[in-house]
Amino acid sequence: MPSVVAIMIILKLLSLLARLLPLSWALKCGQVLGLLFYYLFPSRRRITLASLKSANLWTNPEIRRIGASMARNMGQNVIEFLRLPSLTKDNMDNYIKWSGLEHLDNALKLNKGAFVLTAHLGNWDLVASGYSLKGYKVNLITKHLKIDFLNKFWMESRSQKNITQIYREGAVKEIINALKRNELMGFILDQHTHSADGVLVDFFGRPCWTTPGLAVLAQRLGAPVVPSFIIRQPDGTHKVFIEPAIPFVEKESQAETIRYNTQAYTNVLERYIRQYPDQWIWMHRRWKT
Repeated sequence: MPSVVAIMIILKLLSLLARLLPLSWALKCGQVLGLLFYYLFPSRRRITLASLKSANLWTNPEIRRIGASMARNMGQNVIEFLRLPSLTKDNMDNYIKWSGLEHLDNALKLNKGAFVLTAHLGNWDLVASGYSLKGYKVNLITKHLKIDFLNKFWMESRSQKNITQIYREGAVKEIINALKRNELMGFILDQHTHSADGVLVDFFGRPCWTTPGLAVLAQRLGAPVVPSFIIRQPDGTHKVFIEPAIPFVEKESQAETIRYNTQAYTNVLERYIRQYPDQWIWMHRRWKT
């Protein structure tokens, strides 16, 4: 077995190669890699197609088209991640367009930091780097990848863009401190969680377990929750959409308050995924239980 050091060297060489290629060529390679993964791993393809079918929005031919397009987009995301070292403050605006930054700035005027609500939609790692290059202090709640060398490469790539990574274990104190410094806290809310830890909300007409953490922290800390999504454009560039902060609503009981607001956050995610279905990770088992 190759050592972690050897594999890291290989990944960095691949990153260099991805940066040396013209962007259009590199993205074409990404599309091919994404499709190869999609068709060589039938279990993930079956999950993708089943998830799309359960949304009850598209015909079978449309489902197959969306699934293949999702795979191409995922492959392009990987290539763009490998090319991150070439993304700079000077060239970023040629590649990423921004809509609604004033909503984020207005939220930060409260001096309580801001949760940036997003999903695995578009290239989520790219937008985190974009915020950092724009001058915002970015924190991400993350987890250890099961494959050590990939985890190391992933963490190093983010750190190079001055992104602070907060591991889920014992994260609350670090989250509180970051918000007190009026920083951004990225929060991805589209992952399955166990019933013992979650609240049940509706997502594409089906119940699914979702972490209540964002609603609990937003209530406790008073930090605004600002939706933000990065969407790949037909010409290969990206556009970031930022919406006004979602008002926090208090209900009759604490349990209902948390469930209501978690549902409100989930509704925003679903609205964007419905509009750009081939840019979300349908291969994730969102409705596992």
